[in-house]
Amino acid sequence: MKTMLLTLAMSFLAWACQPTPKPVDSLKTTEVFPKSAFPYNPNEPDRSMPMPRLLNEISGLSMSYSDKYLLAVQDESGILFVIDQATGSVKREIPFGKLGDYEGVEIVGKDVYILKNTGTLTLIKNVDQRDEQTTEPFNTELGKENDVEGLGYDKNNNRLLLACKGKAGNSPELQNRKAVYAFDLNKKALDPTPILTIGQPEVQKYLQAHAKEARLEKVIEFFANPNEFEFSPSSIAVHPLNGNLYLLSAVGNIFMVINFQGEVVYLEKLKGKVHQQPEGICFDSKGGMFISNEARDDMPGMIYYFKPLGAE
Repeated sequence: MKTMLLTLAMSFLAWACQPTPKPVDSLKTTEVFPKSAFPYNPNEPDRSMPMPRLLNEISGLSMSYSDKYLLAVQDESGILFVIDQATGSVKREIPFGKLGDYEGVEIVGKDVYILKNTGTLTLIKNVDQRDEQTTEPFNTELGKENDVEGLGYDKNNNRLLLACKGKAGNSPELQNRKAVYAFDLNKKALDPTPILTIGQPEVQKYLQAHAKEARLEKVIEFFANPNEFEFSPSSIAVHPLNGNLYLLSAVGNIFMVINFQGEVVYLEKLKGKVHQQPEGICFDSKGGMFISNEARDDMPGMIYYFKPLGAE
């Protein structure tokens, strides 16, 4: 334990000497909760739903407007899957495009947006009406080098949030950081400036404040290199009750919560025996959390449900 604390202290001093980028977003800080108030145990699901083989690689997850169904996309397959959130059974398959690297899905009202890793969005209108469905593509300034894998819906600002697993941008202040961009749903256009970025300074500030918590030992090890920031968002979702951003990184199995100021609210390393490859996250209207995992070895693709702690 002494060695771990010494390593953390030395690492923090190295990062503290670096300039901390200012948050891009001007929104008010949302709730920051201590460990005792964190509303989930992300390593102990309340319900586990194995997926059929056609959903071995769920790369994006969203909750329907009625809270009854989950919407999922399968990596490389241009099909939207409608899944019963209580049983995990596939209720409907909706073809929407050719083969491609599809990484995210989000519902806005009764319309659905699908994200490719190149930053291209596909809008499926009237998804509930088979005879009236239409699709429309929207290109953004993002590309393959950004490797856009996370798609969330910021209802309060009527925008989609795109989290980059790869390059954050071209400017010097974005080097060694990860970025979240916003797609304005009124203008149907991407803001070329990220609404927030995250990097080592913010992570180390959180780890320094929580250094005595034994659960963070492996998290500290993961973020130990001051010259690298390996956290790579594979999904993003806005919590419907506390307004924070929940992100998953399959690289390192890191679960991160941040607010709109770019401050780290919570960090945890997910257990590999439960989360073999976390790729999707979403919430129902009451704060119930769903996390999808791609299949690996002898484990099928999985969707887990986590009831908020203390909820009936």
